[in-house]
Amino acid sequence: METSGIIVEKFIKFLTNADLMSDELLLPEKILSQYGNKLPKNLLLKFRNGYEIPVSNFEEGGLIYGISSLYEDFEMEPGQLLVFEYDGQSGFNVYVIGKNLVEIDYPLLVHETQKTRPRNVNVKSGGLKFIKFLKEEEAMFDDFEHPRSFKKAFHLLPGYQNFIFSNGKQTEVVYKHDVGRFCGLNKFWSMEGIEDLSSFNLALFSYEEPGVTTVSFFDYDFVEYMFPGTPLSSGLNSHALPVFGRIEITVQAHHLYKYVYGVDISTDYIAITVCWRKKDYISIYSGEKGWKLQVRNRGGKSNRTTIHEGWIQFRDDLGLHLGDVVVLECARNSRHHFSLQVVRNHGALD
Repeated sequence: METSGIIVEKFIKFLTNADLMSDELLLPEKILSQYGNKLPKNLLLKFRNGYEIPVSNFEEGGLIYGISSLYEDFEMEPGQLLVFEYDGQSGFNVYVIGKNLVEIDYPLLVHETQKTRPRNVNVKSGGLKFIKFLKEEEAMFDDFEHPRSFKKAFHLLPGYQNFIFSNGKQTEVVYKHDVGRFCGLNKFWSMEGIEDLSSFNLALFSYEEPGVTTVSFFDYDFVEYMFPGTPLSSGLNSHALPVFGRIEITVQAHHLYKYVYGVDISTDYIAITVCWRKKDYISIYSGEKGWKLQVRNRGGKSNRTTIHEGWIQFRDDLGLHLGDVVVLECARNSRHHFSLQVVRNHGALD
């Protein structure tokens, strides 16, 4: 499952007996205060197995109603966790973490209101998530052991992994097969000048494809912490990374229409776009904001790539005008994560 549009902090709900007996779910105050006005009154909660449940969003109290049938259908238990990720449009992608702290085997079912068939879920097509709660004695953890059931899901984990963080920065860690541990997180803490992890409650690891894992840290309100900066920016203890490649898009009149059916990326940038799948997603970062855009390759003789979902939100948030130039820059081996600059038509640089 993917998202498009503005990147919003994920949040987690730890399920209790009281939750499982209720038809309500309370949104975290931080999510409500920052993004409550972006959420529609009628939401869809979507799961990897194709299950979709319609719920109602009451903006004033931050309550979501109509969720109890989900608990019954999935036979949920206290101690399981729900990870919510705003999809940028109609609701949330939701992932279920079991009491063993690894994403569950999803049941083969859909909601009673659906007429579609459920999807088979496997790690090859969607990866696998697991959670690690941080302990006080692990003031600055550099290496850690994953849950046993996570290793069972894979025949062989690559010896080197790229860990990608919420600001698009990444660091290479080593997986030691003999002891089943990931090692090398200290490089990121050092780069960002982070000396204390006491404000973090847990880390969510999303193993997405061989050698690539997205890492998200959450506070004690179970809301994701967004690290400042961009994939190329300097940290407190690191210099800015050199620019490996760039994409420039000059805003045309049809890019500003109410409905936009694709924003072309010139074939001049094929050295970057060749790394994208036929249907893929790229993340763009500027200051404390981020966006995820869907990109598609047309194929055929033109071999041209276009931006689809997420463009309108991206355009409106930046206040783009005719003739502005969007400049996307990436580091080596990071052609899905970009720093953003906007050169305005009158010559000013954002």
